[in-house]
Amino acid sequence: MAKKISRGDPAPDFTLTTPHDAEVSLHPALRKGSVLLEFIRGTWDPASRERIEYLVRSKERIAELAGTLLIVSCEDRAGARKYLDDGTCPFSLLIDPLFEASLAFGVFQKFSWGAVNVARPASFIIDRCGFVRHCHVGSSPIDAAPLDDLLGKLLSLREEELRDEQADDGPGS
Repeated sequence: MAKKISRGDPAPDFTLTTPHDAEVSLHPALRKGSVLLEFIRGTWDPASRERIEYLVRSKERIAELAGTLLIVSCEDRAGARKYLDDGTCPFSLLIDPLFEASLAFGVFQKFSWGAVNVARPASFIIDRCGFVRHCHVGSSPIDAAPLDDLLGKLLSLREEELRDEQADDGPGS
């Protein structure tokens, strides 16, 4: 069984592709700031689709607080392409067909309600230094972290980063 990632742990790096074959890696994304990393069961799953729509509606606020939103799905490219039929995506949907990222973050489920080989719904906030600052791993297919809670945690992290930057630029620097 894979190690479960907890608050304070270094986030494991991964490189996955989008449904349209663009490669995205976690650690380079951190250069833009913190990352909100979301795991979903798949674009075929109604609860996952609802979560995606909710995240997309909040994408501007998320972008203000985090450098990047990454959504990881344990499915094949063809399935995800059906969901993204117009070829555009307002966020990075990453495909994890070999379960590398979901195993590394400890959210992979061999068997789940009505599905096999999926990730538990999960949210990780990773700071720009690559450490997990918050994690929520769902206990069921509909147990996603409340977005208002995630936005509050992203705001707190952003305020902390701004204080640290000001302290670094202060007297004696």
